Amino acid sequence: SAGAWELDANVMLPVPARAVELNSTEGFEILVRSQYRSYRAVAQHLATQDTQSLCGIASAVAVLNGMNVPAPVDPIYEPYPYWTQSDLASNACLTAIHDPAHGSTRSQLAHMLQCTGISVQDVPAPANAGILRQLLADALSDPSDEHVLVNFDRADLDAEAGGGHFSPVVAYDAAEDLALLMDVARYKYPPMWFPLEDLWLSTLRVDTSSNESRGFLFLSPPAAEVRRGGATEAQ
Repeated sequence: SAGAWELDANVMLPVPARAVELNSTEGFEILVRSQYRSYRAVAQHLATQDTQSLCGIASAVAVLNGMNVPAPVDPIYEPYPYWTQSDLASNACLTAIHDPAHGSTRSQLAHMLQCTGISVQDVPAPANAGILRQLLADALSDPSDEHVLVNFDRADLDAEAGGGHFSPVVAYDAAEDLALLMDVARYKYPPMWFPLEDLWLSTLRVDTSSNESRGFLFLSPPAAEVRRGGATEAQ
């Protein structure tokens, strides 16, 4: 019926006023001039989070597959090795640290990712947007092999609907100072470009479950360890 088609047009929430949807002429024009190496690796593996509390696990899985980190064989894809949310969330090393079914803080997700053997640098919200600009430009440019996850508060990102959340940041456009956020809650929001300062502001609010600011995780192969100011490497 006509009513059913009208509902289909409103499956996702409206794109925030200051964001640019990737799936638009402007969005793709920004992409092709940006530093988008991480996008090429991660986008094909992005999957909707299995539950509303597994945003961190879904973000991690997309990057682990994009990095070609040796994966277990989940029975649903046997005999092919591939990281899945259910497999990562039930990994004994991870569950010994924290039960991700109830969500994760930034530091908890950092320690869980360390269980996979990759290098993880846990970076609290930088003191200013300029520091973040340099961090993202360095991490997302060629020939870097890093990938970035952000832990942010939706209410502070152009008044998105929701609270604390994780998603990959996969490209940076210096021309307009925009960062590409690939939201794993794909039932709510599409991939969007946000002003870098807006992304920075969304990480400043204290996470009440950890009493620390939100921030970023910089992920790289074990041999590609990069130290940066204010960062701590998960052990």
